[in-house]
Amino acid sequence: MKTQTIALYALISTAAFGTPSGLNNIPTADTVPHRTVAVQAFSSFGPGVNQFAANGPDEHSFWMGFKNGWALEPLHLEWGLDSPLFTERSGPVFFQTKLAFEPWEKGRISLGIAGVALTDTALAGDPFSYAVLTHDFGFVRAHVGYGVQTNGNSVLFGIDRTWKLFERNFNLNADLVQAADESFWLPSVGFKCDLHKNIVFEWWTNLPEEGDISHVAKINFVFTF
Repeated sequence: MKTQTIALYALISTAAFGTPSGLNNIPTADTVPHRTVAVQAFSSFGPGVNQFAANGPDEHSFWMGFKNGWALEPLHLEWGLDSPLFTERSGPVFFQTKLAFEPWEKGRISLGIAGVALTDTALAGDPFSYAVLTHDFGFVRAHVGYGVQTNGNSVLFGIDRTWKLFERNFNLNADLVQAADESFWLPSVGFKCDLHKNIVFEWWTNLPEEGDISHVAKINFVFTF
């Protein structure tokens, strides 16, 4: 069951991993800011399988990871690692990176790769490579892209908007990906909120076309050096 679930993780995950530089299940062209590190702790729960359900459906899974960003004008680089930990078997450790640039005002394009297993490669699927375009229309930000993976190609769609709530950022978002080699759609809805200048909380719910719903909760500790 562990092997099958990790393989499903690779199938339906994209490069975002739900960090402040992505939406729920899709990457965006955002990157972690220059010389900034986001340390992440996140959990999957609920009856359904999702990209972080390392222990199978209806079983709690806990992950930790980090991402950091560097501005190499006119390019923006992000890279990071994450892995399931503590609950049942730990690992694999996954590597991800992306490179973004701004071809026009309020527009960004990024190219990236995620799900590169550095350990326990027999438990992991193949890496996920992608290209995504993000544009800020003012009233909403829109994201569209395409990802390529063995038996896991996917169109990527997403929207989000950020408001100020008690003088802190509050973001509502939704995204849509394909899963299991484009055989069904996986929509999700979620939010992000700044609890502190160094702490971002995230929550999203997966609403698959096939199967049960699941949830992911994540906390990000963000530091600039």
